[in-house]
Amino acid sequence: MYCLSESQKQFKGAIRKFVDEEICPYAPALDKAGVFPKNQLNRCWELGLANALFVADVEGCEYGALEGVIIVEELARGLGSLGLIMCPHYQCCDLIALAGDDELKKNVLVPSLKYGKILAYALSEASGGSDALGIDTTAIRNGDEWVLNGSKCWITNAGIADGYIIAAKTSAYGRSRSVSLFYVDSASPGFIVRESDKMIGMNNSPMGTIEFNNCRIPLNCLVGNENEGYRLIKTALNEGRLSLSAVAVGIAQRALELAIAYSSSTSQYGRSLSTYQGISFKIADIYTRITAARNMLYHVASMCDQNMPYTTEVAALKLFSTEICCEVCKDARQIHGAKGLSKDFEIERCLRDAHMLTVAEGTSEICRIVISNAMYNSKIEDYS
Repeated sequence: MYCLSESQKQFKGAIRKFVDEEICPYAPALDKAGVFPKNQLNRCWELGLANALFVADVEGCEYGALEGVIIVEELARGLGSLGLIMCPHYQCCDLIALAGDDELKKNVLVPSLKYGKILAYALSEASGGSDALGIDTTAIRNGDEWVLNGSKCWITNAGIADGYIIAAKTSAYGRSRSVSLFYVDSASPGFIVRESDKMIGMNNSPMGTIEFNNCRIPLNCLVGNENEGYRLIKTALNEGRLSLSAVAVGIAQRALELAIAYSSSTSQYGRSLSTYQGISFKIADIYTRITAARNMLYHVASMCDQNMPYTTEVAALKLFSTEICCEVCKDARQIHGAKGLSKDFEIERCLRDAHMLTVAEGTSEICRIVISNAMYNSKIEDYS
């Protein structure tokens, strides 16, 4: 069992109080309206909840990976979309902190950590799917600028982000040696945001396509070295899987809370639903699965904080946490009976949001590939 320190428990308790008072009461209406939760997000910055770096070490940044996943977990418990919005934001902050120049750190990183500047990470392309290096977007150096052409799809925070970290080809040779990362301001000439995609869940987290039509950005917007973006992409993927797992744990926890509240307040055949073993045993199983996922989450986050290799572990975490989130939400919905199918009940939102998580940041199948490759190519005692 992973045990938080007393200060970490107090930190989590303070965020939980904020979520219970300022997010949970408004979450159902926000979901129905499908609007961006601007007021709630502004409060996150006011409380310093965006000031976290999972991988990089920057003076003045208050929180690391463990605190970061606690923040995302609690925000997602209140509203899954809110936790999801923070995931690519943290990814981009880390990438700029690790590999951006001093100007990017001053003009992008600091406002993103402290003053409400929202970031988005744009890797996926329509022709690539699960192939992280299936990139057709190009960046060509022209004088003192880079000229970008291409498009990115399924981008979380598309349209509401102030800036984007994008992957583009800068060489025709090889796959892993031909990709570079760039920071693109949303006001850059030639940058276009298309209409948001209509997804089954995460109604308050915009997801859509962005395009680059001879989009021109300054030379210093290169993040890291030219043609060496693959290393940073792997770093971002691991961090994305870690933070997305926190979203899964948060949504699952909310489903448990809703199932307990409903079964405790509803009677059938003259008895509270909670007195039936068919219900109470489901609650016990839900709790057990969430506890296992949360312990994995905190353990892997601590590995990240200690700069330990964690690619296999975070793939296992992402696979387990997102799949059990779907299972937990399904069982919690079943406890609600027919009411669990109604959009008037919050558990329906949890179930929709949960199914978004097994695809993002590497599908469950991709995670299984990562894990099985490690098992067949390593000494088994390394993972025992």
